[in-house]
Amino acid sequence: MVALLYETKLCTRIHDIDAAGVVFYARYFYFAHNAYEDWMVSRQYTISRILDSGRILPIVHTEADFKTPIALNENIVIKLFLTEKREHSFALEYQFYNTQDELKAVIQTVHVCLDVNSKSKVALPAELFE
Repeated sequence: MVALLYETKLCTRIHDIDAAGVVFYARYFYFAHNAYEDWMVSRQYTISRILDSGRILPIVHTEADFKTPIALNENIVIKLFLTEKREHSFALEYQFYNTQDELKAVIQTVHVCLDVNSKSKVALPAELFE
């Protein structure tokens, strides 16, 4: 299962850049998480709505593959894909492209759905991926 969920754009800024003159690796995760939250907001499924439902969706695994560096003031498109959905968890992939459609990086996250109080696994909300 691979389904495009969302697409967003950004332009890298000076605070994203490390001493080598390229995007600092941790910023990729920051960008990915912003895309994740923006996707949820676009569906009226905010973090506060999840918490109000008594659930949390923590990330339990991440991976990153850096293909080619991203430079200062580079325009980037992030494509967010659903790559796996199970009863209690789901996996997302974030593909980073430049304006020439060159793949720059791939971030993967795995989220699990937990009860906010007991921290035990609970079913994903049906409306999350409708």
